[in-house]
Formats: sequence, C-alpha cells, structure tokens
Amino acid sequence: MADPPPFRPNKAKDALESDGDFLLPICLPEPEVMVAGDIAIIVLTTAEDQRVGIPVGMQALSDLHEIIGEALRRMQAGEGNTVQ
Repeated sequence: MADPPPFRPNKAKDALESDGDFLLPICLPEPEVMVAGDIAIIVLTTAEDQRVGIPVGMQALSDLHEIIGEALRRMQAGEGNTVQ
C-alpha cells in the first residue's frame, strides 16, 4: 500500500460543527505527532482510513502522557489486582 500524503492541518475539515459532545471513530495503530512551537497535533488514522488531527497544547500533551501511562498500568494489573 502506498504511503498516504502528509497530514495537512490547514486542509483538514472541521469535524465539530455544533455544540455538544463528539466521539472520534475507532482509530488504528500508527499515530503521528506533529509539533510546532507551543502546540502539537496528534494524528490518528480511523478504521475507514480517514485521518483525524487533534490539536493540543504542550500541557495537555503532558497530561495525556500521564493519563495514558496510568491507564496502561491499571490494564496490566488485571481485574481485582493492584499494581505498584
């Protein structure tokens, strides 16, 4: 399969056209991170081969790192077990 063209944030369509909650579609492995100045864009590919760019600030990126690390730690513990 040929590599897709690079993700271009300025060409991406706005998915949030109304108020309220929004659920991203199921995303596959192979995420990318684009960093420029004080903002990062996490690029995920959906099961339908669409790419979703999520812009986040550096603090949010750091928080996400901490949250995902904690989630992985809890998942590895298994149900009813504890992890250090």
